[in-house]
Amino acid sequence: MVIVAVPGSKSVTARALFLAAAAGGESVLRRPLLSDDTDGFAQGLAALGYGVARTEDAWRVTGSPDGPPAPAADVDCRDAGT
Repeated sequence: MVIVAVPGSKSVTARALFLAAAAGGESVLRRPLLSDDTDGFAQGLAALGYGVARTEDAWRVTGSPDGPPAPAADVDCRDAGT
């Protein structure tokens, strides 16, 4: 088997964060790209009440298929266009 390390992608990381938040249970994103936009997205999810735990090589998101756990929050979207 050949394993290839592929660099992270800002748009793929943002989409994975969105899907993880919409899913039930815990999702693990391996080797997400850390950028200002993806950091802002993760902080926004946390502000909305989703569980977001980050380590150097993986992010864990506890999703909620019924929508954001928090009724309202101030979210800084930064320059994210995804």
